[in-house]
Amino acid sequence: MNETPPPPPAPPPTPPRPFTGEPRALATGGCSRPLLIGCGALVVLLGIAGIVFVAKAKDILAFAMRELHQQVTSALPAEVTAEERRRLDRGFEAALERIYAGQVETPALYALQRQLMRAAEKSQSKSLTHDDVLDLLSALERVGGLLPAESDAPAAAEPDAAPPADGGP
Repeated sequence: MNETPPPPPAPPPTPPRPFTGEPRALATGGCSRPLLIGCGALVVLLGIAGIVFVAKAKDILAFAMRELHQQVTSALPAEVTAEERRRLDRGFEAALERIYAGQVETPALYALQRQLMRAAEKSQSKSLTHDDVLDLLSALERVGGLLPAESDAPAAAEPDAAPPADGGP
């Protein structure tokens, strides 16, 4: 009668841990090494791309102008004469020559860029007008040196010097 209760069943075995070893303390700030190396590589690549862009800026601009020349030429309105077409071709060629030679003034180049962008937008929608072509032609001829720049326009005639007060020659 003095029976002892049966012993409790043994606990089930614990499953193996997927990661062994001591847990690491979490880093308290800063970038991890792979992230730091990746960011550094990206900065170096962007720097190289910037240098290449600056070194090849004239070639990039020339390529864009040739593409825009083809695009604008294909969308010229019917009222553009054959002479204006030839002037447009000469203007593009002269502008490219002056750009490669580095003889373009910044205001004239900005005016040309505005006209090229306007002509490109209108040529895509087939809404290029004769006045748009003449404006582009004027900007091309200014940059190409075929027309004087606006700042080179002849100044108002200066009055002649007053004769000497003593009446002499």
